Amino acid sequence: MSATHAQSGFPSKPITLVVPYAAGGLTDQLARELGAYMTTTLKQPVIVENRPGGAAQIAMNFLKGLPADGHTVFIGDVPSLATNVGLFPKLSYDPRKDLQAVTELVEAPALVVVPNKSPFKTFDDLVKAAKAKPNSLSYASQGVGTGGHLFGTLLSDHIKAPMTHAAYRGSMPGLADVISAQVDFMYDAMPTAGPLATSQKVRALAVGADKRSPLLPDVPTLKELGYGSIVPTFWWGAAVKRGTPEPVVAKLHEVITAAMHDAGIAKKFTSQGILVKTNSPAEFGQYLNSEVTYWTKIMRDAGMQAE
Repeated sequence: MSATHAQSGFPSKPITLVVPYAAGGLTDQLARELGAYMTTTLKQPVIVENRPGGAAQIAMNFLKGLPADGHTVFIGDVPSLATNVGLFPKLSYDPRKDLQAVTELVEAPALVVVPNKSPFKTFDDLVKAAKAKPNSLSYASQGVGTGGHLFGTLLSDHIKAPMTHAAYRGSMPGLADVISAQVDFMYDAMPTAGPLATSQKVRALAVGADKRSPLLPDVPTLKELGYGSIVPTFWWGAAVKRGTPEPVVAKLHEVITAAMHDAGIAKKFTSQGILVKTNSPAEFGQYLNSEVTYWTKIMRDAGMQAE
């Protein structure tokens, strides 16, 4: 019996896609593309609701306060679905206990970028400089506990050379200070750092991904350079409240996966260097749990906590 037939009454009312950030970012962009496709396919309005702030707690508490019936879907990323657990000791939610995974949506490779006038022409140059003079290099991040911060912490630990961390409120302010050479480097996702590298506003030294990016084919991967173990992945996914009936989860999985593999939607992301990546609810659930466990340990070992 198909999931569609098993839960023929779903959806029985409009669906809300909850985004823990303001409009305009990649999480919001994903939700809006999914919403448009799901509205057509499910014959019910699908509304995107942005509930930013509080380390995703505002959005997550909104979801937790509603019935576990599949009519509210959380569209999140690595911080909201994984790393916030290790970062905030008093976090009001735990994705492992409060959520039922639906599917991963996309993964974005990341770039290590330096100012165009930087003396570092290769990633090895940067590492040598960091080792030669501890604390002489500074790196920008998107905020405490983000991918950029995790990468800087892991790199520093890996090469045994301390560096100065500068936390920003998101990618763009950090990248602006890379462009103006206020900081030495930044590890940032392809959708934001990529256009600056291709337009030569910054220089890309390495790609955080399994293989080179077709947008920057001459830039080696960190894996090629021997740093494959310290590559935080930027990923996004969909989840519902724990306790949502399995046939409803299956129906949501079916329509969301179809949306992400729709040629028109997929191209909007692949053209930015993003990889469409979907999996089963069980696979995504296991991945989500492993990411929480892995990054919580890294953060605790590094003494990385937010106020």
